[in-house]
Amino acid sequence: MVIDIKNYVSYNLSELLKKGYLFIGIIAALGPALLISYFILSGKTEFTIKHVSNFYCMLGMLTAVLHPLYFVNRDYSSKTISLINNSKQNRKNYVLANVVIALVVSLIYAAIGIVLLLITKQLGVPGELKPSFILGFSANVFLLVLTFFLFGYILLLFGFRSGAVYGILTASLLFFHNILGNVLESSHNTVLSNVIENFPGYFYPVMVGSNPLTFLQYAIGFFTLIVLLALVLKKSQRIEI
Repeated sequence: MVIDIKNYVSYNLSELLKKGYLFIGIIAALGPALLISYFILSGKTEFTIKHVSNFYCMLGMLTAVLHPLYFVNRDYSSKTISLINNSKQNRKNYVLANVVIALVVSLIYAAIGIVLLLITKQLGVPGELKPSFILGFSANVFLLVLTFFLFGYILLLFGFRSGAVYGILTASLLFFHNILGNVLESSHNTVLSNVIENFPGYFYPVMVGSNPLTFLQYAIGFFTLIVLLALVLKKSQRIEI
């Protein structure tokens, strides 16, 4: 029996809704953003609309990555994967189906983020909200979620325990870029600075809610995404269940 990608995606997305995981993730994303919006509107801080988007992405991107990864971890940890990945075609379809789930989740989070920014802007939060920023924000969310989802997927395929994978993703999205930022500020080496600025592990968490990426960063991002997808597909075909 061949896995039907459409049915698999529909079933698991409905599970995200029924179990409340998607709702909890969105609340976690909106909480900091709404709080900073309140402080801005009450005059307690001079932050702008970009700070709202940054606070939305702070936890939002982590939860958006963990949603689709939950299904992969569930299937591998419970050994259900042995019933699903019983042929090369099913292994391929399973990977693609979970990538589609990650894509849908990224679009949901991007859409909610845009609505949040439009509403807070109308309420009086200062700062420009240009179409280029909204398009860049959407593209950044899409690329970040898929890239870090595939990164987590690779770690699971290589035998990392779920706790370690979640810890690595949390550190990567919330803390690691701050360390690189400190290195960047103190570095006088142009080559090192360019490497850090164009490293997806740095520019995605830093830029996702702030500005569109440069052309080079988008090119690197798409290339990284393709490489990660190819690695996941290849490893999935060879992994012993």
